[in-house]
Amino acid sequence: MNTAVAINSDLRRARRAFAWVGLIAPILIASASVALMLAWLPDLPDRITTHWGPEGPDGYAAPVILVWMQFGIGLAVPLLISVPILLMMRSAWGPVCRFLAAMSLGMAGLIAIASVGSVAVQRESVDVGFGIGPVIAMGLTAMVVLGVIGWFVQPKVSVSSGPDAGPVAQLRLQPGERAAWFAAVAMSRAAVIILVSAVLLLIVTTVWVAILEPSVWWICAIVTVLLVALISVTLVFRVRVNSAGLRVRSVAGWPRWDIAASEITDVKVVQVNPLAEFGGWGLRIAADGRMGVVLRAGEALQVTRTTGRAFVVTIDDARTAASVLITATKGSTS
Repeated sequence: MNTAVAINSDLRRARRAFAWVGLIAPILIASASVALMLAWLPDLPDRITTHWGPEGPDGYAAPVILVWMQFGIGLAVPLLISVPILLMMRSAWGPVCRFLAAMSLGMAGLIAIASVGSVAVQRESVDVGFGIGPVIAMGLTAMVVLGVIGWFVQPKVSVSSGPDAGPVAQLRLQPGERAAWFAAVAMSRAAVIILVSAVLLLIVTTVWVAILEPSVWWICAIVTVLLVALISVTLVFRVRVNSAGLRVRSVAGWPRWDIAASEITDVKVVQVNPLAEFGGWGLRIAADGRMGVVLRAGEALQVTRTTGRAFVVTIDDARTAASVLITATKGSTS
């Protein structure tokens, strides 16, 4: 069989399994839970508990509020996790995609059982024999079990976005000559749109929590502020390669990495797909242990340190940067 045909077949198989595990099954679970909750509405009091605190129930609302919450959250989670993957991962795939689908399925189980269980324990005609504690325990168990099932029913497929570049030549410098390479790299527009959308979602969530649970809204607010700060310092990086080694620094001054030429054992140019290999953009750690400043898809400079850890930074003209760095690590030849 032609290799390209085999790769395309594997990719289609992985995408199909991802869609079932990460999108279709969670939506079916959310729909079934909403239908069940709607069927129980006549059997519920006018106001039910919507929140349990350390000392018991401390939040109340009309039963239909829980139905709308399950409908909104039950659909939002799989859509936000799965749709970007299916839209953007058309030519590459990796274990991160597989994990995200499994996580989507597990979260669907947790959300559904928590919502349905909250309603079930408050039905007037039926005594289920347990309280909210066992409901949460069942939800967490379902999350783990469904997540594991979701992982193993998907095929183990890894498809790179393109072949890595061939061997990089060392520069031929004259005696006394020194080579240096400088560049700035900015996060791709698609990544910025997704990250901004995540921030807006967090802001909406914070407002929602502030309305429903004023005592803990500050937790969401802190998370939102930290995310905004992290995104702001990872939008643009400056990269310098010279005889000293590799420096990668945010335009904000932090974070930064200085890797001395004496600490580098291997230099190569690789093709990177942020979602497939690193699970997103920014400061990332891949499933294979590589750390990277991953701001866009495409060409990247990868160095392996004496510790065995690899560091990746996505840049244009990575081959020239690699040539300069190889020259620094091996010494120039005339």
